[in-house]
Amino acid sequence: MESEALCIPCVVKQCQRIAQRVSSEAAVFYEVTKLAMELVSQFSLKEPPSLFTSQIIREVYKLLNSPDPFIDLKREMQELGKKTAAKIKRIIDASRDPIHTAIKFAGAGNIIDIGPQDNFDLERTLTDITFAWDDYKIFKNKLKGSEKLLYILDNAGEIYFDELLIERLLRLADLKVIMVVKERPILNDATLKEVKETRLFDLGEVITTGSGFLGINFQEASERFLSEYETADMVIAKGHANFESLIDCERDGFFILKAKCPVVANRLGVKVGDLVFYYSPIKTKE
Repeated sequence: MESEALCIPCVVKQCQRIAQRVSSEAAVFYEVTKLAMELVSQFSLKEPPSLFTSQIIREVYKLLNSPDPFIDLKREMQELGKKTAAKIKRIIDASRDPIHTAIKFAGAGNIIDIGPQDNFDLERTLTDITFAWDDYKIFKNKLKGSEKLLYILDNAGEIYFDELLIERLLRLADLKVIMVVKERPILNDATLKEVKETRLFDLGEVITTGSGFLGINFQEASERFLSEYETADMVIAKGHANFESLIDCERDGFFILKAKCPVVANRLGVKVGDLVFYYSPIKTKE
C-alpha cells in the first residue's frame, strides 16, 4: 500500500521519540527533527509506509550512532509478554475454541508497540478482545491440508503470544512452521535475540527477513525468506508494517493487527484502535 501525507508527521514523531531515548539534550532532539524533515522530501509516498519510515529511521540511527536504542524497552516488553502469556495460556486451554481464542490474544498482543502510538495499555486490551474484522472461517478452511506455514513475527514481548498460537496450531495440524524476525534491530521489532528467550525454536525453524526494515523490504530480503514466502501454503503476518508492505503483493495471506492509525484503518475499513484478523486473497496481475 502507498503512504499518505498523514505518514509524514507520524515518522517525524517516531524519530523524535528515538532521539529522546538516546539523549535528553535539546540539540540532539533538534538535529534529529531537522534530519527527519529533510529526508521526508526525498522519499516517495508511492512507497509503503513501512519502507518510507524505515529509510528515515535508519538514517536517524546513524546520526545518533545508536544501532539499537530500544534495547532496554524491548527487555521490559519481553518480561511483560512472558508474564502475561503465562496467564492467558490458561484462558486459551479452557476455551471452547482454543485456536480462535489464541488468534484473538495474538491480535491483542499487537498493542505492544511504540511505532505509531505513544503508549499502550495491555491489561485493558486483554479484557475486551473483539475483532472488528474476523476471517477465522476462511482460516480454518485454508488450514485443512496445509503443510507449511510461514509466520511473520512483529514486536518483542508480543512474540510470547504468537508462541501460544503456534503451539495450538501444531496440535491441530501436521504443519511445518517457519517463523520470521528482523535481521537487525529497528524500533521494538523482534530479532533472533528476543526469540532465543522464548520456546519458538522448539516449535519450528526461525529465519530472518535479511533486512532491518519494518515490515518486508523486498529489495533487501534474503533469498531464503523470498523462497519461503512464495512456497508456503499459508502466511500469517503480524502488525502494521507487515500489513503495509504485503497487502498489495500477489500472494494471499492472513494479517493479525491492531489498526493504530487512520491510514491503515481506512485501508481495512475499520476504526482506529480496532483489532482485525484479515484475509487477503490471491491477486492476479492486470
